[in-house]
Amino acid sequence: MKRKIFLSFRPEFFRPILYDIKKYEYQKRFCKEPVTAYLYLSYPVQEVVGVMELGKPLFVLEEILKYEKDTDIYKRINENIENGELYVIPIESLQLYKKPISIKKLKEIDYMFSAPRSYLNIEKFPKILDYLNNEEMYEKEFYNKHESIYEDNFCMSCAEMEKTLEFKNKDRKYLENSKYDIIKSGYINKKTNI
Repeated sequence: MKRKIFLSFRPEFFRPILYDIKKYEYQKRFCKEPVTAYLYLSYPVQEVVGVMELGKPLFVLEEILKYEKDTDIYKRINENIENGELYVIPIESLQLYKKPISIKKLKEIDYMFSAPRSYLNIEKFPKILDYLNNEEMYEKEFYNKHESIYEDNFCMSCAEMEKTLEFKNKDRKYLENSKYDIIKSGYINKKTNI
């Protein structure tokens, strides 16, 4: 059985994941194995919005050796290294809660709980884990197999993703669907109310 973690995320980085444009998560430190991550959007949203299945992390210092120095992917990987983001975690799937869960509600369940800056082992909070597992969810939004590296996406920033035609087209589609009205997330490249 996969380890379960509670993963904090800044709201403005969520839309590329929701739209299945962002195929990887980047962290300075992370678990060494595949995990199930309960996705928490931090301030000002402060809600758990869904569950992501994450694959086994890749170590960028090993991945960069596979590419020539003059390629775009080499440059993107090198930027991650400079930023200290050494772990690239494949995003395999996302499933949304039908109603996001506030941090206030989780603190009512266990007053010792507080959202981490990065991630924590949610199995240390069994009452919260049980609550999260019993909340109603939609079907999975997408599946990514990760049989090979998505090179056009590997180490790409969310700001770069938001400039793509794919993001703009999916953004229009998702904003028109009332199912996603409950997701309060902003943008990097334009100011919106969260």
